[in-house]
This record gives sequence, structure tokens and C-alpha cells, in this order.
Amino acid sequence: MKKIIFFLIDGIADKGVNTPLRNAQKNFINSILKRSFLSYIYPLTKEYWPSFGEFSVSGLANLSILGYKIKPEKFKRGVYEAIGSGIKYKNGWLAIRANFATVDENLRVIDRRAGREIYGLNKLAKDINSIKFEIPFNFYHTLGHRGVLVFKHKLSDNITTNDPYSVNKKVKKINPLDSSRLAIKTSLLLNKFLDECYKLLKEHSINKIRIKKGFLPANYLLLREAGSKKLKLTNFFKKYKFKNGIVLATNGVDKGTCISVGFKEFTLEESTDIENELKIASQAYKKVYKNFQVIYIHLKKADEAAHDKNFEKKKNFFEKFDKFLSKIFNYNDIFVITGDHITDTKSGKHKFGPVPLLIINSKKINNPKEFSEKEALKLGIYFKENSNIWKFLKENVS
Repeated sequence: MKKIIFFLIDGIADKGVNTPLRNAQKNFINSILKRSFLSYIYPLTKEYWPSFGEFSVSGLANLSILGYKIKPEKFKRGVYEAIGSGIKYKNGWLAIRANFATVDENLRVIDRRAGREIYGLNKLAKDINSIKFEIPFNFYHTLGHRGVLVFKHKLSDNITTNDPYSVNKKVKKINPLDSSRLAIKTSLLLNKFLDECYKLLKEHSINKIRIKKGFLPANYLLLREAGSKKLKLTNFFKKYKFKNGIVLATNGVDKGTCISVGFKEFTLEESTDIENELKIASQAYKKVYKNFQVIYIHLKKADEAAHDKNFEKKKNFFEKFDKFLSKIFNYNDIFVITGDHITDTKSGKHKFGPVPLLIINSKKINNPKEFSEKEALKLGIYFKENSNIWKFLKENVS
């Protein structure tokens, strides 16, 4: 059975010409460009790019790449963060994406990600769950600085975030986005819950240890993208007539969106660095290869480097990925490399725009000179609808 190995590299592209992807030494990929077809895609068109898109587009873009057009206002990421983290969820419950963050005594944000340091976060999550609150809830530490908060009660997701999305700005109050009693009740409950969490976290022994170790304290929760209902989505494998498929990803929205359309899941362990991420992915790939026709692999470290405005680290990701690909590559299967959005290393933010799509071993080739954003734009757009990517790939494995 001919297979499709689909790499979704989070934040693959950058703005400009001399990008980390273009500057990286990619000796193996260069050697197989004669077997390749390079184009570019818009993971989200301008119409579907949300107004808050610099901050959060991965889940929506992932569904778009899989061929589903979902309007931004319909997609509630918190639900899919929960599903993608193995958290029990029922329609009607409120699921909210969370960050452990660092604030000062005036509640001004010092770091939205608590320095990306995970020391003691499991203990903090456990103790948050000991808070006596008026409605049942669970807080889960899922990955890195991230978490999911689930209230097992009918509440409104039509509320604002408390995240200012910038440092040196004070955390916001959560407010209702409509005048319904449920939205007002939800915002009041969440503000009260956040106050209780802050009381616990700011004096917690774990944070005192973190400070002694030179780490930032994880003393606040930033909440955003609440959701209270799953979307009804057509099964991916019925839609495109593939036999089966599996997603290899860490906990989070990318895994959650794939699961929601019928992919089996293989949870990748949390990685410490680029080499570790690729090692974990390689081990998982070898375990699942025999049993699935579509293997969808999500890799995160390029995006993290870009958010940290680290050009060299992002370039290093692509150089290590090139070596990783050379070790798992075969000439019988179709290999696809693309991404879900631009993460610009200059600003550290998500940006609207096209990303490259490289298909290796397909029947159609166009002999790209390099794998880069510039070359992809030069060769032009081929898949104006992302669903056509999968129709094209189906033809290549039939």
C-alpha cells in the first residue's frame, strides 16, 4: 500500500526573502528536488484569517489544510485543545485554553509563557484543582506552559480573554460579549476563579523554588478561546477515500482537530529541544508505519523558535529536519512538507500569507531549484482549494 507521509511544520514560513527555511543547509532535500513538485498554499484565505490571527490560528489552519472551511467565529479552540489532550469533554461544558504566565504585583505581564520553564507545573495544576469553587471544574497541565481549564457546567463561550497578548500590559478582566444572563454569569465566575488561582499561585512553594532556581514564577493563568461545543465534521477518510490514517503530535489543538475528523492518534512525548523532537517523531513513525496509509506528523519547534525571535534556531530546525528526513525516506511513498502559517522571526508573531508546499515522489514534478518561500512563489499556486491537495495525493497513491 502506497502511503502519504504528511509533515505539518508549525510556523514553517517567514516574511521576507532570506528566511530561516531558505538559508538552512538542506543537502538531502536538495538531492531529491528533481523528484518534487513545489507550490504554495494559503492555509487560511484572507476571508478566513481571524482578526486575532497573529495570536492563534493553528487549529483553524490545520482544519483548512485538511480541506474543511470553518469560519473563525465558529471554531472554538478550547474544545479542541481538550480533545487533543485526552481530556474528557461533553458538549455544553466550557473548555478554555490556558497559559501559565508571570505577572508582577500590579498584574502586569512579565512573560506570557512563564519563561517556557515547566518545573513544578504539574504540582501547581494539581493544587489548582484543590480550590473549592461553586461549580465543578478541572484544570489540566497539557504541554510546556500550556493548560486547559474545563468547567463541567453549562456556561457561555461568548466572553473575552484576560490575555493582553503583550508584556508590560496589565491582565484584562473577562467580559461578556453579549447581554445574555449566561454570558454575564460566565464572565463573573471566571474572574472570581482567576482571583482564587492568583491567591494560590503567588505564594506557592513551587514558585518560591522556581525563583531560587533563577526561573520566572508561574503565578497567573491567561485564559482565551473558550468553547462549549464541538463542530460536526465529515469524516476525512470517507471524504477522500483513503483507507486510514494517524496523527503523530503532542497534546494540543493540532491533534484535537485531526481526531475530530477521524484520525487515530499517537501522542508524542513533550520534547526538550529540536533533536529530541525529531528523535521522538522518528521512533513513533517507525511504530505506526506498517498500519496506516496517511501518516500526519506535526512538528512544533520551528514555531517556538520563531515566537522567540530566534532566526538561527529556526534555521537549525530545518537543517536537522533535513537529516531526519534522509533517514526515514523511501522512494515508494509520497512525502509532503508544508506548514499551517507564517511565524515571523522578526516580530515573533503569526502573519497572514502563503506557505510553501513540497510534494516528493508525485507523478507531477516541476523541478524546483530550492525549497523556500521565494521559489514556491516563483513557481506559483497550484492548489487554490486546500481540499484539492488531498484529491491530488489520492490520485498519486491509487
